[in-house]
Order: sequence, then C-alpha cells, then structure tokens
Amino acid sequence: MKRGLNSLASIAATAPLVGLFGTVLGVFGSFRGLGTEESSLMSWMAKPLSESLAPTALGLCVGILAFCFYRYLLARLENFDIERTVPFN
Repeated sequence: MKRGLNSLASIAATAPLVGLFGTVLGVFGSFRGLGTEESSLMSWMAKPLSESLAPTALGLCVGILAFCFYRYLLARLENFDIERTVPFN
C-alpha cells in the first residue's frame, strides 16, 4: 500500500522547483524584445513579468497539495499498521 507514496513525495518536492524554472524562463522571455520597443519600459515589461509568476504559484499549489495528501495517507497507513498489530484481548 505504500508503493505510490514515494511518487507523491517526489511530486511534492519537485513541483515548486519546476514552477520556479517556468518563472525563470518567463522572466528571460520578458527581456527578449527589450531593444526593439520604444514605449516605456514599465508598461512594456509589466505584463510579461506578472505572467511569469503564474508557474511558481501553480507549482506551489501542486506541491502543497501533494505534500498534504502524502502526510494524510502516510498517517492513515501508519494507523492501519498499528491497528493490525494490536492483539485482541
């Protein structure tokens, strides 16, 4: 029954890092056309920079949910093991 818990723990650990990687790529992409535009720097970069934070938020949500489910299922399995090993009186 513990077979899938390691995968869930791996997802919980790596999801925020994948989201952060997406944010870094988004920030790099927002600087791509910096020299070609003649509009103000703030109005040109505000939208791409704000959109680049979405992968981090999504990664954190997935990571937190996966961690919560991991801890919940681990506690349930430990409780199941305790109930199974207690002898009947």
